[in-house]
Amino acid sequence: MTRVRTTAIGAALTLPIILPAWGAEGASTEYIGGYTGFAAGYVPPDPGTYFSNYLYFYSASTAVVPVNGHPALDVSTDVYFEIAQFTWVTKYQLLGGNYGFGIGVPLGYVSVDVGVPPIGVDESTSAFGFGDAILVPALIAWHKGNFHSNFGISVFAPTGEYNKNHALNLSRNFWAIDGSYAGSYLTETGFDLSGALGYTVNFENPATHYKSGDVVHLDLAIGQNLSKQFKVGVVGYAVVQVTGDSGSGAVLGSFESDVYAAGLAAEYDSKIGSKDVSMQLRWYREFDARNHLEGNAVYLTASLQL
Repeated sequence: MTRVRTTAIGAALTLPIILPAWGAEGASTEYIGGYTGFAAGYVPPDPGTYFSNYLYFYSASTAVVPVNGHPALDVSTDVYFEIAQFTWVTKYQLLGGNYGFGIGVPLGYVSVDVGVPPIGVDESTSAFGFGDAILVPALIAWHKGNFHSNFGISVFAPTGEYNKNHALNLSRNFWAIDGSYAGSYLTETGFDLSGALGYTVNFENPATHYKSGDVVHLDLAIGQNLSKQFKVGVVGYAVVQVTGDSGSGAVLGSFESDVYAAGLAAEYDSKIGSKDVSMQLRWYREFDARNHLEGNAVYLTASLQL
């Protein structure tokens, strides 16, 4: 089961990541679709420290977005993020499963172009630095035959740089909590059917008095090994806002947003020295966006046990 274990390290936590916020909802949700891929439900049962490195690129646009309390038109953005994720699987049991915890730290560069900016906002701007840290106080994993599952609680902490007078920030400046359940059906013949379903609760940004609505998100992946080392398949996600934005800073009203995506994925398992390493490449094309950025997302991940 060494191959299966290494392929799952990168999907062991359903950690959200941070896209930039323009002082308010920002036409993007707190959870970014596609963060989990193949073997999303599998957390290694062996106690130890697991490391995953995520390279993420996102290029998208939208017609209108709140910027510092005013609407901006024809907004496009390019996002580059590297997310270092550490997962600690302990020897302890909780609710009949293996207990673990983790942390994710994003470092990124974002550029934004605005066709019709509000007064006092530049048509083009960029930012580089750390995003908000993601803390995972509880990760519980179960294994039964070919089926593997886990439940995780993630907490967004507003630790990144933020200034409400800036049109672009790498921090959202508010707390959020996400609960997610993931499952994977993995066979000895290399078939992989995986999914992760979660719910994100967002709290108010105290600087702008803007409260983003709650979000339901679903990631899906279906793959098949063509050899012991190489897997290919299809992937997709849906991110749906189920409650409206609110607060005095919600200048566009409830501004509920949805986005869907489908794409392709490949995985290659190898070694670095004596360490098993798993690498995944996933590409998504978004469609049917409503009050949300829409474009292309690419993930390149590498995972191993330290």
